[in-house]
Amino acid sequence: MFSLKEILSLFKPTDTLAVPLASGQPLALLEALAERSDWEHLEIFCGLLLNPHPILLNPKVFIKSGFYGPIERLMNAQGMHMEYIPLSFTGIEDYAIKTKPRVVAAVLSQPDSEGFCTFGTHGAAVYRPFIEALDDPKRIAIAEINATMPVVYGDSLHGDNKVHISKLKYSYEVNYPQPQMSTFSVSPEDEAIAEHVVKLVEEGDTLQFGIGAIPNLIAEKLAQSSKGNFGIHSELVSDGFLKLCKAGKITNHSKGIFPNRSVFAFAFGSQELYDFLDERNGHNKRSSVCLPVSVVNEPYLMAQNQHMVSINSGLMIDFAGQVCSEAIGLKQYSGVGGQLSFVQGANQARHGKSIICLKSTANLDGKLISNIYPTLPQGSLISTPRHYTQYIVTEYGVANLYGVSDEKRAEKLIAIAHPGFKESLRAKWEKIKIQYYKN
Repeated sequence: MFSLKEILSLFKPTDTLAVPLASGQPLALLEALAERSDWEHLEIFCGLLLNPHPILLNPKVFIKSGFYGPIERLMNAQGMHMEYIPLSFTGIEDYAIKTKPRVVAAVLSQPDSEGFCTFGTHGAAVYRPFIEALDDPKRIAIAEINATMPVVYGDSLHGDNKVHISKLKYSYEVNYPQPQMSTFSVSPEDEAIAEHVVKLVEEGDTLQFGIGAIPNLIAEKLAQSSKGNFGIHSELVSDGFLKLCKAGKITNHSKGIFPNRSVFAFAFGSQELYDFLDERNGHNKRSSVCLPVSVVNEPYLMAQNQHMVSINSGLMIDFAGQVCSEAIGLKQYSGVGGQLSFVQGANQARHGKSIICLKSTANLDGKLISNIYPTLPQGSLISTPRHYTQYIVTEYGVANLYGVSDEKRAEKLIAIAHPGFKESLRAKWEKIKIQYYKN
């Protein structure tokens, strides 16, 4: 074991560092980087930063993010060295492998009885890059071993989400609480959308939940419903997943791949969720396993779950069925993430359903606007293209666009628009129809 000061000395004044997203970030290391005063050009590849570390303010430090959160948005707005790289969640892993940053750092759990440290709640996009850096004599893999990181295993075919402590050349120990996801406020619109989605979910479905208030609320409502025998194949598991587990709704008996186990790429939620997943507490017993994102988010694999249901959120949609979920115009808000991967996987599954939840309106500078557009504002960034869009759910209902022609999609979307905008949307549709389709 090393001291954190000794770990800092491993860096060169000009260097490259990759760290995971969110709960896998080595927070002690990121905080300590500011103690070095000789930086000439430090490039950090990351995403969804959890803390405003002092190093982020250093003019010689350049951040490349694969997923924006509040800290990235603030840094970008203030003109700091923050750039977004358009990458899917799987692409984040690929980027870290292909660009080969000299230093890769991640949080690991304490070693188990056999001496294996796990990547805990965040194998996701760091397991493979970390192992490759560990085996490369020209590079450095740094393990921040946190006593509070849950011991969570994976699948033996994909590395089991662990590495033996004897292979860790550079490691140090810390003991700080695991980061927890903030509680989402729930609106009446969220409640209505969740109720519609619950009706679309069937007994025995394999579920994926995106991040946010609505997917979490849907999981809670399913936990209270009469339906069950669910499977989990999800990029993220959070507290909604925990409620499903505690209600006995998850069996994983009807899955087509990874049967009898819930699979996920990262967990982010409350301490209660982490305690449930931690093998040291005896609750999990490998019933929930953490796999690399390139496995979990592979559409071909998830489509083997014949009743695969993906549940994600969007910001706006146009009459063609194009969905924006990560940006407002050209302004990056979150990230590509895994939405399209799961939309594709659910589409490919034999009885799959891809569901995108969308509030019918938004408040822009004090003015109520429709989130259903005839055509998207110029420059809008598409997260899910029209040829993959299936179920769109607003608080006013459900529109199934699968197999619906481009001439008839507008009618289905107008039907679930806010009542105050239906008339104007119909008028615009009539003009579009005459100009581009039939007169």
